[in-house]
Amino acid sequence: MLLWLIASASANPRPPFWEKASYARWMTGNHSWGIMSTISTMDTILGSPFGNPVSYADNYTGVPYMCVSGLDQSIIDLQTDSRMSLTISEAVSRTSACKPSSYGDPENPPCARLSLTGTFANVTGDEWDTAAAALKAKHPAMENWGCFGGSGIPDHGFYVAKLQVDQAWLIDIYGGASVLTADDYFGVDGLLSM
Repeated sequence: MLLWLIASASANPRPPFWEKASYARWMTGNHSWGIMSTISTMDTILGSPFGNPVSYADNYTGVPYMCVSGLDQSIIDLQTDSRMSLTISEAVSRTSACKPSSYGDPENPPCARLSLTGTFANVTGDEWDTAAAALKAKHPAMENWGCFGGSGIPDHGFYVAKLQVDQAWLIDIYGGASVLTADDYFGVDGLLSM
């Protein structure tokens, strides 16, 4: 596997498209939000997919950490069924492959997209420090929400959670999706925490 050292998000080079696990980890580490999809518990769409933007950070561990509130519909859904996915698009980076004005499109395969699927879990113990550091670095506003203790927003009950990744689904070039196991996704050599 390609060994690459992360000095900063802007200096973090995009891996070649054929290194699928490295590319998936690069996508996770270099983006800060995606669409969380759950199985809805709302009466009007019970059992249907429900998508909702969520901010996250992984500190280049590959584990998406989030600061969430039990008042959020997605988190309500996850209390009934902990299965979820997090979808990330390179379209937010505005690369030429993603821009309609340059014959690209967010659905153009070189405009990479990644869906991480697994289960939702609260973060506790020693991992909490890793998660809190990652979130504070990418989302300083979360400090004011009460994600890491302190007063925060009253009655919203923010807490730190994560997606336990079971599978990564990636399109980063023409020819169809690559499906990576958790072992493939987390087994990338050379990814270092910032």
